[in-house]
Amino acid sequence: MDMALSQELSLSDNFDISVAFVSAEAIRTLLQEFKDRFDSKGDGNGRIITSTKNYFNDPKAFWDLLRLKDIAGVDVRIWRSDEVGTEAHPHPVWDQPFHPKGYIFTRRMSDGQTCYNLYVGSSNLTQQALGTQREWNLKVSSLASGELVHQVKEEIDAQIQESIPLTDDWIRAYEEDFKKYAPPRRELIAIRENETVIPNAMQKEALKNLQTLRERGEHRAIIISATGTGKTYLSAFDVQQARPQRMLYIAHQEQILNNSMRSFRKILGCDETDLGLFSGHSKEFDRRYVFATVQTMSRTEVLKEFRPDTFDYILIDEVHHAGAGSYQRIIDHFDQADFMLGMTATPERTDGINIFQLFGYNVAYEIRLQRALDEDMLCPFHYYGVSEYLGSDEDEEDSPVSSTNSFTTEHEQHAGIIPAAGLTADQAGQLAYEIGQLATHGRVRYIIDILQKYSPYHQQVTGLVFCSRQEEAQRLSELFNQAVNQQAENRNYRTKAVTGSTPHKEREQAVEDLQKGELDYIFTVDLFNEGIDIPAINQIVMLRNTESSIVFTQQLGRGLRKFPHKDSVIVIDFIGNYTNNYLIPVALYGNTGDRDRARKNLQRHTIGLSSISFDPIAKKRVLRSLDMTDWSEMRKLSEQYRQLRFELGRIPMLMDVYDHDPSLPLTLASRKGDYLTFVHSREQSLSRGTHESFLDQMEPVDRTETQIMKMATVLLLPGLRPHELVILDRLCGFETETLNKDNPSTWEPAKPATRGELADLIAQRFPHTNLDRNQLDSAVRVLDCSYFTATNRTRFGNTPLVTTSDDGGVGLNEPFRRMLSANRTFRVFFADTLRTGLLNCRDIFANLDKSGREPERGFVYEQKYTLADVERLLGWEKEINGQNVGGYFLDETTGTMPIFIKYASSQYNDRFLNNQEIHWYSKNRHTPKSREFVWMQQGSDSQDWENTHFIPVFIMRRQESNEGRYYYIGHLRGTGSPQLTRKPDTNGEVMTPVTIMDLYLKRPLDTELYNHLIS
Repeated sequence: MDMALSQELSLSDNFDISVAFVSAEAIRTLLQEFKDRFDSKGDGNGRIITSTKNYFNDPKAFWDLLRLKDIAGVDVRIWRSDEVGTEAHPHPVWDQPFHPKGYIFTRRMSDGQTCYNLYVGSSNLTQQALGTQREWNLKVSSLASGELVHQVKEEIDAQIQESIPLTDDWIRAYEEDFKKYAPPRRELIAIRENETVIPNAMQKEALKNLQTLRERGEHRAIIISATGTGKTYLSAFDVQQARPQRMLYIAHQEQILNNSMRSFRKILGCDETDLGLFSGHSKEFDRRYVFATVQTMSRTEVLKEFRPDTFDYILIDEVHHAGAGSYQRIIDHFDQADFMLGMTATPERTDGINIFQLFGYNVAYEIRLQRALDEDMLCPFHYYGVSEYLGSDEDEEDSPVSSTNSFTTEHEQHAGIIPAAGLTADQAGQLAYEIGQLATHGRVRYIIDILQKYSPYHQQVTGLVFCSRQEEAQRLSELFNQAVNQQAENRNYRTKAVTGSTPHKEREQAVEDLQKGELDYIFTVDLFNEGIDIPAINQIVMLRNTESSIVFTQQLGRGLRKFPHKDSVIVIDFIGNYTNNYLIPVALYGNTGDRDRARKNLQRHTIGLSSISFDPIAKKRVLRSLDMTDWSEMRKLSEQYRQLRFELGRIPMLMDVYDHDPSLPLTLASRKGDYLTFVHSREQSLSRGTHESFLDQMEPVDRTETQIMKMATVLLLPGLRPHELVILDRLCGFETETLNKDNPSTWEPAKPATRGELADLIAQRFPHTNLDRNQLDSAVRVLDCSYFTATNRTRFGNTPLVTTSDDGGVGLNEPFRRMLSANRTFRVFFADTLRTGLLNCRDIFANLDKSGREPERGFVYEQKYTLADVERLLGWEKEINGQNVGGYFLDETTGTMPIFIKYASSQYNDRFLNNQEIHWYSKNRHTPKSREFVWMQQGSDSQDWENTHFIPVFIMRRQESNEGRYYYIGHLRGTGSPQLTRKPDTNGEVMTPVTIMDLYLKRPLDTELYNHLIS
């Protein structure tokens, strides 16, 4: 329902929403849509009517509605019964008989008529009702003359007459009657500190796994757990169950150790004297539980004071740092410890160090951000991507430095900048100039304006602001402290810059002040990326370029810890014109391997109870970055491969890659033509370095086997049609098998199958696919290679995979069977490609179920296809050379004519008239009497025309032309009359006849895809 409301808000001219219940989280989820609508149309033209029934609506919901009224022009009203009183004395009544759930959107169509879309059902305007609960809502569309419209308008008008406007005074009166009391911040902190902690579901499972590993004789393990899911408590619980004589806890910051000591004492219930801090400031190394900084413990003279078996349990926090020499010295020295546990939220490294190998590849438990959010282990977030400030003329005057890069000490002092040690005069001047551009009064005014728009009204802000460098953090904090915080009784902002150069005691005091509510924001760079526990944080502000999805996730995670009366965290990301912006959707949604998957993810406004939205400019910047990024760059793919290889301790198969990220297998396999060739190239590369190579596990494959693997990559791995996949899966009968030659194989192919058996199996496993008999025949022709052109038969090894017997049975072709039987490496990689293709196919149809669109003769809306894919799925008898297809091709045998449009790059100026109609040009010298147009017009007045004329339309964006894939946008329900005209030929010299025609799609494109195609 949230997606439907988002789309309606973007299209409507007016709207009315009448709901009994509203939640602040739902308003925050749709805030950007309301704001974009107001910014584009210049007025609100919308009304929301709600109630105080049963005191369900929290005052926070009304404050968010008031903010919506202020920044998006929405007329918000509170329904009241006659006995409630007057506007001057608006005391609410808890049992008001008001319980509607209706959404009405009005828009003017291209023909001038007014259309109404009405949604009536069970969904209130709450986060759960719009996104996660199972609800029933009926959508009805009507013109203005419809009787239903009159009835609904009368009811809405009556509700407006019976309601009063939402005001500050009304909310304050409601707050007095609202019985929920939120205690002061200090009291909440005290309550939280005194709470009894018991293991949550994640911790229980991890503790069980850790105990099992120890019982199996393992001495090392690693925990991968998203920030805020309780890693420190988990480690304390495991120490409690392991009962070591002595324990060593290693971290890189004393502040982390102090927090961890408090958590351990809470869980273990031990005396304070049992815990000791060992650092540059404290030498309590003789305690039972020692918490040491890596800087102190790693010193050679310090390690000499400890026997290798001094500690029987060692914990390494933020273990992704363990590749550093200091950590290595500690790990190597205490190699006789009974058990060593590493913990991290982000094990990925870019320096080639294999953290997983250090811990024996024993991943005791793994829970990443997405799953932790889904399982309600973290506080939901509302992410707003907003456009970064680009400067103004005023900044020339505000900036404390000149644009000539000629700087003096006076300038630097005025900017509040302390040049880093070791900088030359020119470097210091350049630094001062850059900070002068980042920390201007104009930029600060812009940032504050944005914060006020997206921050909930009447919420005490506890925020972290991440900057690009220390000097920027210092200067911005100074400028903020000079500005008035209009949401805090018009006092000035209270902020502090805390960076790596801030003294330790000063850091701790700033954190305590923020936690208690005595600071509004801490400005920092990367000091707070990990290890700092400030659960009260309810706002994260990002004022820096996203250079790493890992760092982005770490900084986002700072606000995701749960805290009493903290319903969500607001994340405001200022997005500049950066090439790395594509990393933002990668970090938020988890996609790493495919541009189109990343773009589709941007359409998802919610992840569980969390929401993600961008203002129009920020979204364009992210989309532009997605377009410009080379997703198949070998360096990126090699890093993905290496990270997964390190985690598994073996060659990752495509099925492993799919479990890690479903968008990645096709990108990896396509980089070298097939995944087997890609793996061989990566293992060769790794063998030239310091890492163990698995080349010895791989048997050589010959040219024909490689060509068959390329065929499997092109035809099977994308999972676009299940027929070939199911046929081969049935006939091959692959067993679970690895590359390890120590495990003998007993593989034998399955017996041949009848076509009837194969047809039943396809229908059973993929009931929504195109089950026409010609599809099965087409798949067999593909697999026996009789379908392909001579060029492609050679390209794919000129070896049929299946053969058909005289009685019509289908079995494996003998030469192909011998290849599979003789070469284990070829067999394992072919089976892996086949299985991953089946997973892709399963998910394509599963996602279709969620979209509410049915497949159309096997084609899936918004899925991408190559020209060759389209020919094959249409069931053509023989493959047609792409040059002969051009922009369209009529196959009268199947009654199909696919149309291919290269949008914004076509010489024919094809264009959308709206999201359901396309103005289309024929090929040069094609007239209305050409056979394609004659065929298209045959029976055009008949209701049966769509059944005899299947005309699917495929569109390729200019920016994606290198991929050679087209979006399927639907099939035609009809066409306009063909008209002959003339246009310049390809060279622009000779006028040549062409035919133009309007194409009418069966269903309109959704707003997101339409905007993406025409952008």
